[in-house]
Amino acid sequence: MAKTRLRIADRSDIFLYMTRVENLFINEFLPDAPGDYVKVYLFGLMYAQYEEEIDSVIMARTLGMDEFEVDEAWEYWEARGLVKRNKETRTIEFIRMVERLYGKNRTYAQPVIPATAEEPEEDSGMEDNFDDEAVDIYYDFDSQDNSSQEAEEKPVRKASAAENKALVNEQLRMIFARFQEVSGRTISRRETEKLTDTINVYGVKPEVLYYAIDYCADLDNYSTDYISTVAIRWKEDGCEDRESVKALLEKHSERNKAYREIFRAIGFNRLTTPADREIMDRWFDEQGFSLEEVLEACRATGGIREPSLRYVNKILENKMLEKGGVKTAGAAGSRDAGSSGGEARVSRKVLRDYYEYIRNEEEKAHAERIREASDKVPGMAELLEKESRLNTAALSLMTGGSAEKRREMREKRKRLSETKKKLLAAEGYPEDYLEKRYRCNICRDSGYTDEGTVCSCCRARADEAYMWNLEKNRD
Repeated sequence: MAKTRLRIADRSDIFLYMTRVENLFINEFLPDAPGDYVKVYLFGLMYAQYEEEIDSVIMARTLGMDEFEVDEAWEYWEARGLVKRNKETRTIEFIRMVERLYGKNRTYAQPVIPATAEEPEEDSGMEDNFDDEAVDIYYDFDSQDNSSQEAEEKPVRKASAAENKALVNEQLRMIFARFQEVSGRTISRRETEKLTDTINVYGVKPEVLYYAIDYCADLDNYSTDYISTVAIRWKEDGCEDRESVKALLEKHSERNKAYREIFRAIGFNRLTTPADREIMDRWFDEQGFSLEEVLEACRATGGIREPSLRYVNKILENKMLEKGGVKTAGAAGSRDAGSSGGEARVSRKVLRDYYEYIRNEEEKAHAERIREASDKVPGMAELLEKESRLNTAALSLMTGGSAEKRREMREKRKRLSETKKKLLAAEGYPEDYLEKRYRCNICRDSGYTDEGTVCSCCRARADEAYMWNLEKNRD
């Protein structure tokens, strides 16, 4: 009997079939992945399983994304070892996670031996999540004395890409082992990825991350998210090794102690955030409160349901208003009370005193301009004396003079004013040199309009009043 050849008809549309997704992807990677990145992965996986091609522009349009967002998604999955991209051939290869995690090419299970200086290894092609760039090497994280090593200076050979990969893997294994040692449990896949990203994505030195594990263990906190946050914060503060971390902690030990006392007084049981520290630093550095004054304000939160730093800040602001003023919204991260971009609040008394101060200052400046003009402008002294007599006569006419007399007086004063301007101009002075000058012509630096309403200049004057009062108190 002749053999029968069997076949399935060609697919007409891949959308009518199914796409197989590994359970490892669902369990290990999907929970932490951004939603749009999952869309790209699954959509690409569908085309890859049926060996179909698709243009990135069409993929982006279909998924409702920008093309650069699709490219970022592929970078994300490539960094996690789920795909391999070849930009020259414009291909993307999906890697089986079963083989990657549990087969011969798994990243963490197999030991990685660093290449020696005498016999550099060739790149084995082993899949991992690390960049090929050189990474600073710290084998002995706990060593305190490196003087014997420094004594023997040898020429440094630049490590190859394969060596750097192996060294990074070695450092990570030490970090994972340390985490398991202090936490007393086996590290999970998600936790290894978190610690790996702390080094590869955020640029934290392995030595700093290693020290962060011990630091957080002392706080009885074994969350890798927390450890990563601490290490990244140290990196942002310029720490590149354990010694620089220790120096930073010692430098801020007194302030950290104050933070802890404040949080304890309020009843908080968490680590301070940058926003928390910014608020508390302002109390000490800008507003000049002592720790005891701050703790007194914290104790006032004992009777409220949900105490907060904002509540304490309000109490201290009120104290500052009693003293004369407070900067309520200074530039972010500023330690200077006079930094621009903030909004000041002052008491009514301080604002009223400041308006009086600027009026008095202008009175002094106006009198000085009159004295200068009388001395340097010929005929000005006599003219000003005549103007003074006219002003006195004008006051008497306002209560008992006729309309005709008042009109004549206005004409005389107008002619005299024109004569003053000519004399000033002849000597090179501005025509309005002898006029009073106001910062606000609406309220004439009184704070109130002719209708009795608060003038719009009060906000700007409040900021000036704050700085004026601050300087006055310093003196």
